[in-house]
Amino acid sequence: MTDRKVEVYAGAYASGKSETAINRARQYAALNKQITLVDLDTVEPAYTLRPIAEELRTMGINVITQPDNFGLGEAASYVTPSQTNCLAQDGDIIIDVGYGAGGLDILDILNNIEQEKKLEIYLVVNTAKYETSTVDNIIEYVTFSEGVEKRPWKKFTGVISNTHLGDETTKDDVINGYNKLKQACERINLPIRAIGVDEKLASEFGLKYDNTEIWTYKRMMPKAFW
Repeated sequence: MTDRKVEVYAGAYASGKSETAINRARQYAALNKQITLVDLDTVEPAYTLRPIAEELRTMGINVITQPDNFGLGEAASYVTPSQTNCLAQDGDIIIDVGYGAGGLDILDILNNIEQEKKLEIYLVVNTAKYETSTVDNIIEYVTFSEGVEKRPWKKFTGVISNTHLGDETTKDDVINGYNKLKQACERINLPIRAIGVDEKLASEFGLKYDNTEIWTYKRMMPKAFW
């Protein structure tokens, strides 16, 4: 257990945090690693991993998500024992955190998270979204997303650059978003861990851009809305 990684992905609505979490899990599975993907989105129960869970399992990914359609936003959402005890799973773990007023505070419900030795928490940033459209907005959103309950383990390890405009995204959109995010990260001393790129644009980038890893995304979340 001490050698395993726990990666958390947070972000604004439509930042691509769920796509990032899914595709990161696919990376682990492709390396034949034991991986569990945890859906901890308590804000949008109608937009969870549940509809695509079986497809993800065929890829070798263990999925923990809401078992039904109950809930219409933050006030009516709930979590299950399998979610709160997800860290009891063996192997590496990826956690998809919903956006919302609590930010990373939702992580407090996970049993023993403070004991994880290799906990990495990333903010997924889409500069096409209003909340993170400027350098100042990005910096403010990082602080907001860390939540109210400040704890030593509850801080961002880095950010994922994932600027996109859905099917209309171009290479220039991705690069311009990355450059804007880079300016913000230099001011707050956070590294950019990777750049998310839709598989349709992957051939235009290669493995790295500006010495930053390119993570190729297969978009699956359009199938997740019930």
